[in-house]
Amino acid sequence: MSKGFRTFQAALNTWDTQLYFPTPTSFLQDWENNIQEAQKRFKATTPTQRAALLLRIASFLQQDKLDIQEVYCRESGLSKERFESEFARLTNTIFVFAEHIQQFSWQKQNILPLENKTLLKKRIALGPVLVLGSSNFPLAYSTMGGDTTAALAAGCCVVVKAHPMHVGTSLAVANCVKRALQELNLPDRIFSHVIDNTYAWATTFAKHPQIQAIGFTGSIKGGRALMDLAAQRPRPIPVFAEMGSLNPVVICSDLQIVQIETIAQQLARSICTDAGQFCTKPGLLLVDATHFETFKKLLLEALATLVAVPMLHPDIYQKFEACKRQVFQVKGVKPYQSNVNQDGLKGLWGIAQTTPELLLIESTLLEEVFGPFAVLSPFENENVLQPLFEKMNGQLTISIFTNNALDIHPVLTHFIEEKVGRAIINGVPTGVSVIEAMHHGGAYPASSDARFTAVGPDSILRFTKEVCWQLHQ
Repeated sequence: MSKGFRTFQAALNTWDTQLYFPTPTSFLQDWENNIQEAQKRFKATTPTQRAALLLRIASFLQQDKLDIQEVYCRESGLSKERFESEFARLTNTIFVFAEHIQQFSWQKQNILPLENKTLLKKRIALGPVLVLGSSNFPLAYSTMGGDTTAALAAGCCVVVKAHPMHVGTSLAVANCVKRALQELNLPDRIFSHVIDNTYAWATTFAKHPQIQAIGFTGSIKGGRALMDLAAQRPRPIPVFAEMGSLNPVVICSDLQIVQIETIAQQLARSICTDAGQFCTKPGLLLVDATHFETFKKLLLEALATLVAVPMLHPDIYQKFEACKRQVFQVKGVKPYQSNVNQDGLKGLWGIAQTTPELLLIESTLLEEVFGPFAVLSPFENENVLQPLFEKMNGQLTISIFTNNALDIHPVLTHFIEEKVGRAIINGVPTGVSVIEAMHHGGAYPASSDARFTAVGPDSILRFTKEVCWQLHQ
């Protein structure tokens, strides 16, 4: 693993001059020699001590904000406005967890006097966690993102495998974590950071007996590979993977024309913001036939006004273009796409018009296209959607636009309860709040375990286990 690699400057459509070298294989022995003691010490810390660590990390992030911004924008091609938004989310997540763990009920007790016994159930750290940095959120779902913050808050040591396309950002954030550990006199191996542009380190740690859980945000292919590796271990471990989702949108018949115009503009922005590189981007638009032609016209007009921006790196761009072509080539699909000349890696929007009948027989139309793209179909009534929903996989979200928010059709309600993690009424799916009531997950393949959220303080439950002490008098 000695060969160097570079990140990509999406805004300039060129490879960076900075050369990064993979973490040497000798790192593994050092980690193995120190991880057990580090986990033992960290597990013994109090919630207040772990909160102090989180807050100190946040403080160092604030101190280094301008330096992090420079490398973030250079590596990702994302705007300064997007950086400000994601940085705020990163630090807010840390603050939320620092407060949450000091109020959280870490143990529960029942006294049974007639049986002369007391039961005390304690929630404790699961053990060292492997976190894989995501490509589309260099901050919020990466080095010190939601998975790492939740694991540290629980008392778990963390190994972060940086995403190869924003290694500089990852190193800058990792440096803040390291400084916080040193200042608080905590073991270095509470947080470890490795880099490479292959699957070597991810595979090594996914198989390692000291790793007790894995946190991942990315593709279905990547998440499933980790799930399979974890299941094949002599002692399998949980993988908490947030993967693919179409995030269907249903536009009902009871809406007024003025509402349709607003919805079309909202969805156009939701599809195209930051080149549609969000796990919650709406990818399937189901419109009641009474509004279909009006909505389509307004949506295409709104899309035409939006400025295309670069996609994150060549691999994402090439996959987006290939998937878009594949959908457009389906017989019976009517393609609509941006007429802007291609410039570098800019993500140019596409809309594929189809029918409910074609959706049922062409599986390609129900596969996520990561980028500014959506499939568009009319429907006669909600009952027609039942066989389609039965065919569809699990989803992170569904958005329903209606004037009858308190009387959602049973077909939609059943789909939500069976396969969806978050139902949005009269709003778009992009934008995930880091709060206690949030659930960011869904039936497979939206996530690997629909019982847990990847966002918000409840996500700490992924990296804990419970032990019951039964005391007899």
